[in-house]
Amino acid sequence: MSWESVSFWIEHHPGLASWVQAFGSIAAILAAIWIASRDSRMRRNAEAEIRENAVVRAEAVVSEAALRVRLAIDVHKGITPNQMDLISTGLSQSLQHLTEVISSDGVNSAIHTQLFLTRVAVEDVALFVRAISSEKNWSENTRLSVEKRLNGIESAQAALVVMQ
Repeated sequence: MSWESVSFWIEHHPGLASWVQAFGSIAAILAAIWIASRDSRMRRNAEAEIRENAVVRAEAVVSEAALRVRLAIDVHKGITPNQMDLISTGLSQSLQHLTEVISSDGVNSAIHTQLFLTRVAVEDVALFVRAISSEKNWSENTRLSVEKRLNGIESAQAALVVMQ
């Protein structure tokens, strides 16, 4: 079959152009639907991954804060000024990390709530640690208050673990 015979056949079938145009239009519509669907699916997957990463970061920061608060509880009796400075510095670092994670991508309202509650608890503990210098020791009420804050942090950590 030569090109001339194909050309002759095309020229003598006037409805062929409209059929080709119809098939081309349908193919273009299907391609547009497929591209939009693929883009939407990729965006949803990326958003889910960002959220999962935010939960992992949040859980790690809350876990770190809980460890530092436990350390403050463990050494509150007979604490030396050097230990107090180290604990205060650690709690300040935890506050900074919590602030950074709160403002990172993928943090939804549920994650934000747990991070905020943890941040408030760590701020309170940091205030109690600073009070050691004047009291030289925590009262029983202060120790119970710090343990209550630790329980709140551990609850936030458990909630974040469930979100994973």
